[in-house]
Amino acid sequence: MVQQFFTALPLFVVFFWLILFLLDYKNSNTPKRFLIFFLGVALVNYFAHWHYFNHNYAVYNILDSVWVFTTLAVYPIYYYYIRLLTIDVKINFKWIWILIPAILLSVFSAVLYLMMSPEEISVFTHEVLYHSRGNVSEYSQLINLQILRLTLLKIIFTIEVLLTLYFGLRLIKNYNEKVRCFYSNIENKELSKIKMLLYFLVFTSLVSMISNFIGKTYFTDHSYFLILPSITHSIALFGVSYVGFRQTFSIRDLTEDEHVGVLSESKRQDEPLTNSEFDKLFLKLEALFNEKQIFKDPELRLNEVAHQLGTNRTYVSKLINTRRNMSFCDYVNDYRVRYSETILTSSEFLTHSIEELSLNSGFSNTSSFYRAFVKKNGIPPGKYREEKRKISS
Repeated sequence: MVQQFFTALPLFVVFFWLILFLLDYKNSNTPKRFLIFFLGVALVNYFAHWHYFNHNYAVYNILDSVWVFTTLAVYPIYYYYIRLLTIDVKINFKWIWILIPAILLSVFSAVLYLMMSPEEISVFTHEVLYHSRGNVSEYSQLINLQILRLTLLKIIFTIEVLLTLYFGLRLIKNYNEKVRCFYSNIENKELSKIKMLLYFLVFTSLVSMISNFIGKTYFTDHSYFLILPSITHSIALFGVSYVGFRQTFSIRDLTEDEHVGVLSESKRQDEPLTNSEFDKLFLKLEALFNEKQIFKDPELRLNEVAHQLGTNRTYVSKLINTRRNMSFCDYVNDYRVRYSETILTSSEFLTHSIEELSLNSGFSNTSSFYRAFVKKNGIPPGKYREEKRKISS
């Protein structure tokens, strides 16, 4: 009973979210729809797992080659999901090559099964996959090739996990930098949650690899030890699905926002500016923030600042980076925090709540205000206000 429950738990988690994604299909963007493919592959994978751990030998022999494909496909598919969030505005079918290892090894496995006699399949199932009876002294060539396939699967799976982690984190890092260089309000635009999920997926895969090295047989004989891999996989799948379901912003939205005003920018020549021209441009930029206080607009964007300066966003971004060593988002938030420091101790704003002060300073919500304020001052705004009042009294 315990074995059946925990082997079915990841299956039910995936099935639950797959239904939700399908019901919301019409309102979904491309990355969200692609995640349905990921969940579908995961569903088949855990369906095969369930049959294995519940000793449905005949069914598992049919599903084993399918399990090979799904096992080696989940991480490449999740990597491409990250690409759709961070770099690809639409699905590029050229990237199907990342599934080649999964396809080749699953076909290799299927061909071997077709060539094996019923006796060889029985030996492979009971002696290699389950170790439920004593080993024969020597295996046939086809069984040895199946054993080689099992070894190759472990090696390829490990490589895929490491590559997904490395290239996935790099895509997320580059995307987040683009977001911070264009928006002053990055709430729900960055992919910090996706990054954390990627780390957790790697932890889950480590549990899987350790489980593989221990051997599935051990878990069939000691069902209570299935609890750890079952729970970690279920949590990871729930997290991936939950965050993916709520993630509505992607590189497509960023690209569309960046193209607003591109026609007017194209009329301004991209000729290199001299040092004196950069100095003048920086003074104009500072004037916009100090005198006009444009940072109070919670949705201020780089292209809007460039338009007010009569230049293009490339120059403005370079200007902020070279003169202040900041991204556009950090630059705007620095002004907002400095302004909030002033009004926090102002008698005019004594009765205002922290939420009201955050909105007055240009922040879209209190949580972003807290993060930016603590990052600069090391203490929350409320404590900052109390300390300043004590000093003044």
